[in-house]
Amino acid sequence: NNNNNNNNNTKSSTTKQQLQQQIQDIDAVIDQISGVKTKYHGNIIQPFQPCRKWLWSRWRGTILQHAWIAAVGNMVLSTLFIVGMRNFVRADWAVGMIPDTKNPVVARLLGLSKVWHYLMNLTTFILTFFLSQAYGLWRDLYSAGRKIQGRMNDIGMLLATTAERDPKTHEYTPRALRLLEDVATYTRLYHALSWANIAKKFAILLTPRGLSRMLSRGVMTRKQFDVLVSIRPNLCGPHYACLMWIMARALQGMKEGILPNDHAIKHTVIDKLLTLRGVQAGMGDSLDGRIPLAYAHFVQLLVDSFLLLAPFALYAELGVWSVPAVGLLTLFYSGLLDLSKILLDPLDNDAEFYNDSSVNMDIGVLIRESNSGSNRWKIGLETLPF
Repeated sequence: NNNNNNNNNTKSSTTKQQLQQQIQDIDAVIDQISGVKTKYHGNIIQPFQPCRKWLWSRWRGTILQHAWIAAVGNMVLSTLFIVGMRNFVRADWAVGMIPDTKNPVVARLLGLSKVWHYLMNLTTFILTFFLSQAYGLWRDLYSAGRKIQGRMNDIGMLLATTAERDPKTHEYTPRALRLLEDVATYTRLYHALSWANIAKKFAILLTPRGLSRMLSRGVMTRKQFDVLVSIRPNLCGPHYACLMWIMARALQGMKEGILPNDHAIKHTVIDKLLTLRGVQAGMGDSLDGRIPLAYAHFVQLLVDSFLLLAPFALYAELGVWSVPAVGLLTLFYSGLLDLSKILLDPLDNDAEFYNDSSVNMDIGVLIRESNSGSNRWKIGLETLPF
């Protein structure tokens, strides 16, 4: 009995700790989208200064912070090879001099050097092309994030400028204010949950406990929470539900006369919302097909083979100077490959690979900017100068 009680107490304690940790993780995400916690001091990406001195003094968050390990490892391999070669061939040339090509062992390495140079041309071309494709994906996702912001601002501005006003005071009527506040709330929820659908570090918001914590933090109302948790995620995601709330509320406002029941305005609102849905869905599609496995595998093998052969291929041409040459080549070629991989993960979904990069976006900034923009147009038009 005592053993059973001890086991039950241990399980209860573990469960409680897990629950507390999960709540802390959820709060950290909510803090990020609310502006309490930022990654780049409020900037969407790490800003840079064009000054050469400033750029040379950077370390944290740069590729050097990651690539130096491979560079040092290859330099150690090159050093061990040189020491072994000098002992094996009983080198009679001084340290720092170019090896004697008349030595039969060194002469044989010249053939490997030629093969390595051919491989260098291929590696340089493939790697630079791979980097350009990776940057293209990063840029496309950044542009898509800004487009989502733009379409939501379009909707907010359109509704704010056409909402019903009191003919005497020229201020919004109470029901117009309610409509604009509802749309602003739905917009904020949609934006946060749509990013949670594609960014792993925000995905915890889509869980019942995440939604519950958002309710307790005042991010949504009880009625909105009840509706969202009742929806089966495999049938319709919470973000899509929020998007449809925006459209349904706007169409309801048109029927009730809060908004002009005009064909042009209705068509514009519907078009903006459908564009919003398409851009958001396209981001997930781009991440799903970011790069084929065979392509990434081939580039990795090519770069690793090129760098692994460098200590042996460069010795006949450079002697001991091949050690710093190997270090520089490894730093830049391995660094370019690592940079490509980071650019292929603009949302930090592969945090195990490199979670301290200054390349990836702080999507909390996008969400906070949209949260602010959700009420911008209503506040700006509460009072008219005419």
